[in-house]
Amino acid sequence: MSTQGRETEFELDDVSAVFKSREDYAEPLTAREIADELDCSRRTALNKLHQLEEQTDLKSKKVGGRSRVWWIPVHV
Repeated sequence: MSTQGRETEFELDDVSAVFKSREDYAEPLTAREIADELDCSRRTALNKLHQLEEQTDLKSKKVGGRSRVWWIPVHV
């Protein structure tokens, strides 16, 4: 019998690293962009983004009917 799903588990630090590794880490990203970067499902990325928003200063904003973007605020 085959196992479903992926064996790789992603930590919150993996998602944070996607933002921090870019030239402009404050540029908003979608859950799909995070998922593509980590090679995981959009749902996995979305779950981690929600956790990060609750536990860190990561922010999000709804930008359409079902679309949302995420970013790390730049404190001046």
